[in-house]
Amino acid sequence: MESHTIDKKAEKMSKADVEDVILGFKKILLATDGSKPSVLATKYAVGMAKLFNAEMIAIFVDEQFALLPQERMSEEEYEGIKHTKAGLKVAEWYAEKSGVPIETICKRGNAPKNIVRIAEKHGVDLIIMGTTGRTGLKRITIGSVAEMVMKAAHVPVLVVR
Repeated sequence: MESHTIDKKAEKMSKADVEDVILGFKKILLATDGSKPSVLATKYAVGMAKLFNAEMIAIFVDEQFALLPQERMSEEEYEGIKHTKAGLKVAEWYAEKSGVPIETICKRGNAPKNIVRIAEKHGVDLIIMGTTGRTGLKRITIGSVAEMVMKAAHVPVLVVR
């Protein structure tokens, strides 16, 4: 995607500041954990990769080894949601069905850091991921991988809910 710098707020812009908008993505990174929102994000990622004739990379980050023993059981696991690398296989199936080239990566450690690191290393120009959309205390105490990725990434992040 061509990078255009925006140096003015909307209030300070005039019609003369507006340029023709052309979007193009060459590499799309899908971050998946196998959850329902991630499967939906997979469909968006494959659809956009097909639309823009882009390459696709899918990543799953296993955070179990990055956490302290007392942190290992997240609230999602307690509620019966188990994140797995099965999302990578589903991404491969969707990509194959749609004729989209895909590379899959499985990492261990901190999910937001690994997602951003892989995005930078591979020169992706769009990150797509799902979120459960927690609010309030649950989001504060557990944190949001999507929110942390959005804050750290240097490319646009599309979050699917």
